[in-house]
Formats: sequence, structure tokens, C-alpha cells
Amino acid sequence: MNDQDKRAVEGMARCGIDLDGLCESFPKFPREELEAIYIATRKSIGSWSAPTPEIKTNCS
Repeated sequence: MNDQDKRAVEGMARCGIDLDGLCESFPKFPREELEAIYIATRKSIGSWSAPTPEIKTNCS
């Protein structure tokens, strides 16, 4: 994984995507590598123990 890929993964983790969604978004990367980046990113923003709730909007 190059630096640009790593930054993309970190950005999505900061935005509240869950680990499964992250793995689906980056299928060519090993889950273990994505999980390590995900955990480190979520811990760095203080959201590891309290995951971001799913946000739903009604667009009608």
C-alpha cells in the first residue's frame, strides 16, 4: 500500500466508515493492514471506544 492509499483509508476511517465498509471499499488490500490503519486512526481521534453512529437522512 502506497502513501496515497494509506491516506485515503485514514480519511475514510475519520469520516466514520466501519471496518467492514472499509474492507469492501478497498478489496485489493489485506484486511489485517486495513484493520491496523483503521484502529490507529480511530484511536488518534478519540473515537475508538465510542464508534460514530450511523447517520441517516431523509432526502424526500
